Amino acid sequence: MKKQDWFIVGGALLLALIVFFAARLITPNPSGATVTVYVQGEVYAKVGADDYQTITIDQGDGKVNVVVIDESGVRMESSSCKNQICVHHGVIDPHDTDELLLDNWIICLPNGVAIEVTGAGEEP
Repeated sequence: MKKQDWFIVGGALLLALIVFFAARLITPNPSGATVTVYVQGEVYAKVGADDYQTITIDQGDGKVNVVVIDESGVRMESSSCKNQICVHHGVIDPHDTDELLLDNWIICLPNGVAIEVTGAGEEP
């Protein structure tokens, strides 16, 4: 690559970074965050992240998941699956925009249950 090519690539990367951070500054506070629970790809429940509750998903065939939404965030409290990866995932804070950007799903693949946490104004 020629020196001029490196300037073009560097300029494009710099422009992309500027646009990314400008968009992050303009994004509203996610106080209207939502939690959507999917079972086998279908919406099972959609609630506000500030509506503290426990959602028990009993599929009737031994597959049971318990989702908790409270002041600490959203988490998979328990699951009947073997590997427990969804339980060990931990808590998603719906008010932390940086966390929602990179990590807004909890998935229990063996039971076919997924939890999506989205910030205000975002559509799942």
